Amino acid sequence: MSFFNYSSTLFSGMSTGATSFTGMLGEYNQIKSGTYGKLLKAYYKKYNADGTTKSSATDKNKTTNKVKSGSDTVDTVKELDKVAEKATSLQTAAMKLAAVKEGSSSLYAKKTIVDTNQDGTTSTRTDYDYDTLVKSVKSFVSAYNETLDSVKTVASPSVQQKTQWMTQLTGQYKDELSAVGISVNKDGRMELNEETFRGKEMPELQKFFEGTDSVLGKLARKASNLAGAAELQSTKAASAYTAAGSNYKPDSMNSGTLFDSLF
Repeated sequence: MSFFNYSSTLFSGMSTGATSFTGMLGEYNQIKSGTYGKLLKAYYKKYNADGTTKSSATDKNKTTNKVKSGSDTVDTVKELDKVAEKATSLQTAAMKLAAVKEGSSSLYAKKTIVDTNQDGTTSTRTDYDYDTLVKSVKSFVSAYNETLDSVKTVASPSVQQKTQWMTQLTGQYKDELSAVGISVNKDGRMELNEETFRGKEMPELQKFFEGTDSVLGKLARKASNLAGAAELQSTKAASAYTAAGSNYKPDSMNSGTLFDSLF
């Protein structure tokens, strides 16, 4: 009895599904001949260390690292995570301005302010803290613009849709925002006119910014929806590619699957 016939009989019970010991011997011969090594090199040459695809010479002027999933466009994890991060920061900044707080903890309440005079002495007064409020508004404006910037490289329809809903809301309140010193230009970005802002009475600013139904409260919810959409697509992208092949599925490493991926 030849070794092949003996081994086939001995291990006949080890066959599971389409994978038999005969197939295992075939895989072994490919490894021994060096075919597997060449195959793996060709396979992983297509990917960067972070699992994203490399662009070919013919595609260098096209958008890269985009693949399609069942219902949406999956961008790179890095791009989508950035959108989620910026949108979350925007949500936090908007909620800070919209938060309803009592007493001195409110951004819009009078506080005890200590001023440093030119001669180095200090004086105390009770007044509205415009400095702290302006700082919070600047953070909000910056977070809004950075969120828009982060979405520019993302093709996901769901992420783009959530962004559109957010910018549409901003457009609806464009005149009201401008009245308190926050302009919205034609490309959707915001800019704070500090002089106009400081010229407004604090109760007027409080009425405009504070509350869940205020423009800031609504924008916080839109930002939260955008962050959620980006996080969902990031999960899809992470499942599409694995870093350096470290989390491959065992059944994806047979020669047939590897050959198919190269052609």
